[in-house]
Parts: sequence; C-alpha cells; structure tokens
Amino acid sequence: MTDKPSRKNRAPASCEPAELFSQLGPAVYGYALHMLAEPGQAEEVLSETFLRICSRKLQYRSQGSVRSWVLGITHRLCIDVLRLRARRGNPAGLPETLVSSEPSPAALSQRSECKQLLIAAIENLPAEQKEVVMLKIYGHLTFREISELLDIPLNTALGRMHLAIKRLAQNPSLAKIGITKNEM
Repeated sequence: MTDKPSRKNRAPASCEPAELFSQLGPAVYGYALHMLAEPGQAEEVLSETFLRICSRKLQYRSQGSVRSWVLGITHRLCIDVLRLRARRGNPAGLPETLVSSEPSPAALSQRSECKQLLIAAIENLPAEQKEVVMLKIYGHLTFREISELLDIPLNTALGRMHLAIKRLAQNPSLAKIGITKNEM
C-alpha cells in the first residue's frame, strides 16, 4: 500500500484569528453569502465559523484539506440558518427578493440581470445538484473535497454537477440572455 502525499495546509497552524481569517475568510464569506443571499447573515456565519474552528481545532482529523473542513463547518451553519428561516415562515429559506432594495445603475445593467437569472436558475435546481454547484462555484472546492464533505462517491459528485449543467443549459431564461452550455 502506498502512502498518499500530504496536502498543503492540512491542519490549522494556530488558532490565531487574524491568520485563519486572512487565509480562509474570503472563501467562507463568499460561500455563506451565496447560500444565504443576505450580507448580515453571511457575516454572522463567517464569525461563527471561525469561533468553531478555534474551539474545535483538536477535532480536525486530517482526512482532507483544511479548506474543505472549514467550508464544511460553514455549510452546516448555513443549513442551520436556512432551517431557522423555514421555521419562521419563509419556506423557501430565501429573502423576499434576490435584488437589492436600493436599485443602482449597476443593478440595472445587463450583468446584474444575467447574474440574477443565473442565481434564480441555480435556486431551481434539485437540492443535491444545487449543493454541489454551490460548493464547486462559490466554495471553490475540488470534486474530491465535495465528495468527502457530502460523504458521497466522487462519481456521484461529478454526475450531479453534470446534470446541473445540463439542466441549466436547457433553462430558457439563460438561453434568452445568451448563456450557453459552452459558457458554463
């Protein structure tokens, strides 16, 4: 049996918040923001993620990358927030609108419209496919890390992404704005 080569940054070097935040903060916040679509809640998840990292550092098992471990914590916290929203009467777990309450010139631009249509299309994917897309695109995880995080086979993660891309390519709203399968 051959030993696997060790990965970079397997375990947090320290519980120094500034060091951890500078390395992983932007990815954690970006993932939380895309999952929750509310900056305030994404900031709360960001803070709670790093508090949990510090308090659970010794529980890290070195079975994957630190990034995957940290985004796993973030993912579970986001799911908790979405469940809480659902219990409070918002069954979709989404804010009332996905657009800003303060329209700006940028919000009226074609790029903003495309982004909103893409977000809406991703939101309409089946839960398993949406989860893989979010982890891949916004969490910047590899498919191997996604399979480890979700405890599914690697081919299942790849298959879910393939089906998601296929479904998005068939979405008439995205075809109308010129997003094709080749651009996904």
